[in-house]
Amino acid sequence: MTKAVYQTKVCQCGCEQEFNARFSSRLRDFPIYKRGHHPNCRKTQTSNKPAWNTGLTKADHPAIARMGFQPGHEAFNDWSAVNDKIKNDQEFKQRWIEAKKGQVAWNTGLTKELYPNGIATGESHGNWLGGNGGVRDTAAFQDFRRSILKRDKWTCQMCGDHNHKGRGARVILHVDHIEPVCVAPERALDPSNARTLCFECHKKTETYGMKVKRYIKDKYKSKSGS
Repeated sequence: MTKAVYQTKVCQCGCEQEFNARFSSRLRDFPIYKRGHHPNCRKTQTSNKPAWNTGLTKADHPAIARMGFQPGHEAFNDWSAVNDKIKNDQEFKQRWIEAKKGQVAWNTGLTKELYPNGIATGESHGNWLGGNGGVRDTAAFQDFRRSILKRDKWTCQMCGDHNHKGRGARVILHVDHIEPVCVAPERALDPSNARTLCFECHKKTETYGMKVKRYIKDKYKSKSGS
């Protein structure tokens, strides 16, 4: 894992206090303090000053009353209304695309060595399972899975259930292989061998979980009998 990188900087508030600035991958630079003071600034000791609204309630200041969750409002991170508008309003969709043009991702140009905490991959990743998943552990399979969900419009192909606004609980969708990967590994990335199922419908299939053993046994039994 890459160690954090520091540089010695001088506070620009006039106190001439030196401090160790840590490289910021988001800013792609070492931060310098122009408008404020660093936490240990001797001139203002901002780290020891309480927040302006410490101890105040919503009834004490109108700005505090506007903070936080407002009863009757939708969650601030719910983008379902925006996504629906992008799908149905072509004029809004065009304005959205134009607004996104020219935007650069915060990690554009960064290499693995420049991330302050490094990028854990392979055996060093916390979710590493030993690579026993075969094709399921590849990026090609993840792309294939997303393409199947998109092809089936994120809808269960057995019961027709899908996520929609106001339903409460979310539907868990799986990409099911009609012919299991353990039986036909050559068809693991075959779109005609995959379908989108919700979790409840997936459990009903004859190849779900340990039921695949019975499926394999019956399959080879029928072949030997013929």
